[in-house]
Amino acid sequence: MSASDYPDDSAGRAFSLGELRQGLAAKRLGGKFHYFSEIDSTNSYARQLAENGGREGELVIAESQTQGRGRLGRRWQSPPFANLYFSVILRPRLPPALAPQITLMAAVALAETVATFISQSATIKWPNDILVGGKKLAGILTEAACDSERVDYVILGIGVNLNYRLAAMPDEIRARAISVAELTGKSISRESFLRRLIHDLDRCYGELEEFGFAPLAPRWEAHFGLRGKQVRVELLDQIVIGRAIGIDQDGALLIEDQQGARQRVIAGEVIPVEN
Repeated sequence: MSASDYPDDSAGRAFSLGELRQGLAAKRLGGKFHYFSEIDSTNSYARQLAENGGREGELVIAESQTQGRGRLGRRWQSPPFANLYFSVILRPRLPPALAPQITLMAAVALAETVATFISQSATIKWPNDILVGGKKLAGILTEAACDSERVDYVILGIGVNLNYRLAAMPDEIRARAISVAELTGKSISRESFLRRLIHDLDRCYGELEEFGFAPLAPRWEAHFGLRGKQVRVELLDQIVIGRAIGIDQDGALLIEDQQGARQRVIAGEVIPVEN
């Protein structure tokens, strides 16, 4: 499929749950939708639902977020009627140590969905961004509630720049962001994109629970844009510079530092180093 297979009529109008449900046949995700014209954060609302017994697969969708956020507390620009902002409740049958694999799984599903809409290569920037041509197209924010033995729930939040035109972007993000519409030259049906993404997430999530991350790992690695490249990793109390190797089975980033030692990075900001 390509962008030409999808309607070019959704820009500037409200999201249609009725249209989204047409042809939606996911097994576990999308059983119930919560739609808002404006909300502070879809992740925050989904967390409230989960705390109050919300079922796995319930989705929170918003036209706009007043406090949309990304990783490391950054703000996620959320203009109305243009992009996708949603969160889904997951209750995975995974030990807490493997909860970070949810982010990796979601990145695979998102990269595979994006690939059906654009001709350019989409890459994963560890752990949670989808880039095209080095510019950010989509982001993932996962927040988990767990104890030492079990995961109670995971809130999986995703934002995708679909019909966000460069001319409308604030100056501070225009040089580092991109949208599907800018890449294809036409507006994209948000309902069609989300329907496809729900199906891909549902499939990948099922694979993760049934078989573990092993079947997904080669697909993640195939989209990993920094393999073999020099990177700078900014941690809370140190900076590591080295060559990105890939990820281990727990989802940690593997870096070969300047002394040849291999290090696992669990959390941090990864920045490519210009040669």
